[in-house]
Amino acid sequence: MTFSFLRKLSTVVILSFLVFLQSCKSDTDPVIPPGTAGFFIVNEGGFGNGNSSLSYYDRKADVLTNNIFTTKNGRPLGDQAQSMTIFEKRGYIVVQNSGKIEVIDADNFSSLASVTNLPSPRYFIGISSTKGYLSDWGVDGVTGTVKVINLATLEVTKTIQTGKGANRMLKVNNLVYVANSGGFDKDNTVKVIDSNTDAIVATITTGDNPNSLQRDKDGNIWVASSGYIVYDDDFSINETASTKGSISKISSSNTEILRLTVGQVSYSSPSNLVIAPDGTSLYYTYEDAIYLMPTTATALPSAPLKSKSYYGLAIDPTNGMIIGCSAPNYSSAGSIDIFDNGGTVLATYTSGIAPNGVAFK
Repeated sequence: MTFSFLRKLSTVVILSFLVFLQSCKSDTDPVIPPGTAGFFIVNEGGFGNGNSSLSYYDRKADVLTNNIFTTKNGRPLGDQAQSMTIFEKRGYIVVQNSGKIEVIDADNFSSLASVTNLPSPRYFIGISSTKGYLSDWGVDGVTGTVKVINLATLEVTKTIQTGKGANRMLKVNNLVYVANSGGFDKDNTVKVIDSNTDAIVATITTGDNPNSLQRDKDGNIWVASSGYIVYDDDFSINETASTKGSISKISSSNTEILRLTVGQVSYSSPSNLVIAPDGTSLYYTYEDAIYLMPTTATALPSAPLKSKSYYGLAIDPTNGMIIGCSAPNYSSAGSIDIFDNGGTVLATYTSGIAPNGVAFK
């Protein structure tokens, strides 16, 4: 299916933005918005199979190309690609089961270097031109840390103890919020790190196993928590011992001011929390559907925006369109759907195995 509608909409947005930049008469070069050139799809692959891959959508050519890392570099990406972050024209691809970060040139996809011998890496964020943070689950899948990486030498210079299953991170000025997702156990905290000193300066209590977080236009931090599932011997859910998933709102003073709990214990709890470019609408996955919630809400939405199971979720920063990553299994090709905030699908593309996330160039 072509991407003509989305491309036309993107073109209008981009041209409007460039006209605005020209009118500002800045003495510096204009900053191109993230995602203008295109975006990457991280294909996780099957655990233990070494078949993770990277796809790239080129807006100008209106083409999604699969397996770009291997094609460019002549070797596999690795085992279980977890995430990718674009920072200062480099792509940092975190490959969890291979225990490494592959660093590529975001423009031509060529390999620049690798950070290896990492226990169980999850997500990367850039702090400065010389420093990055990497969340890690540890060799036991529980002991959560944030690794401080020198981006000039690509060496780990420090390890910050955070909590069980350190996962997604969010940088707000000099503060970095780390969601402790529990890993293979349970946690209910978000740790706040001062990136100037690498010291933990606050601990925020949320629902069990916070997995993703976003900041709204008013400066509040929103956190999606999975809850904690306990299974009986017959693999049925023990609802008494389990806890429900939730969405929390954290004030700018790092205090939880609202917690919205889902109605029932579920194996598929709130996750993949993303936010619209204007910071007023939240999207998350829950029980094989996508939900839309305004940041002014005081209750969870009762009906989904779209009833379909997605393994990963993203919002296109150039036009606000939603990108849903569909993974039918861990052995065959997945796909991505592009749809508007009314749930209408505009385009579908075939990806690699188990697409789980998007990185905007």
